[in-house]
Amino acid sequence: MRVLVPGGAGFLGSNFAARLAAAGNEVVVLDRLTDFGNLARLEGVPHEFVQGDVADAVTATGAADGCQAIVNFAAETNLDASGLASGGFIVTDVYGTHVLLEFARVAGIRYVQVSTAEAEQPETAPAASKAGGDLQVLAYAQAYGANASIVRGPSAYGPFQHPDAEPAAAIVRALEDDSPPPASLAGPWIHADDHSAAVQRVLEEGEAGKIHVLGEGDLRTPLEQGLAETVEWYRARRDWWEPIRTRTSTPSPEEQYARRGS
Repeated sequence: MRVLVPGGAGFLGSNFAARLAAAGNEVVVLDRLTDFGNLARLEGVPHEFVQGDVADAVTATGAADGCQAIVNFAAETNLDASGLASGGFIVTDVYGTHVLLEFARVAGIRYVQVSTAEAEQPETAPAASKAGGDLQVLAYAQAYGANASIVRGPSAYGPFQHPDAEPAAAIVRALEDDSPPPASLAGPWIHADDHSAAVQRVLEEGEAGKIHVLGEGDLRTPLEQGLAETVEWYRARRDWWEPIRTRTSTPSPEEQYARRGS
């Protein structure tokens, strides 16, 4: 199966893209490569890369051409963004979702929206935008019979999470200060591998027009084990997160793409 993964250079999107490719699927990644997108996450993962915005109908539909499914991870994730900058969230999360849904409806292909538990009762501008995108999915399923589903899960953790996002931020702070890293996390968390497995299951078996909420049955990696392994990954991969952390030597999108192809 050929699958378009918008946001596939992000933390969770890249994990899912790797899982799809390992299962023998053709993967097309669409990503703007801003703040949280990094092609280093896709090193060794067979895929076709398209740099662009989900809200750009020409680029997004061109990337989706020939695909049998779209699994949308694209979302604004700027941790410094506030309500004053919420327009960007709306463009990506609502209008971008509309662009992809319209293609899926016309082409008659499967569509999965990767959302967040925060969209259930949104209290921030980003969460409200995610909820707006989810409503688009439900409307397309009901009004047009689109084969579209939604996945909502708790916060995720694991290798390749951006060092400014929790719990990666706490881990790298501890490594920089040579202090004990966190051994536990408050609240529900899901390992990126478990999240990808659940999204794949919804892609293949999920009911159209439904919101699939990830729960205890999807948390196959014990938190203590997964967190300890994640800490060791960050300890071993300073070469990946230190340039991002310092923001002094992070390569441009063009340089990232050139290095991937070399």
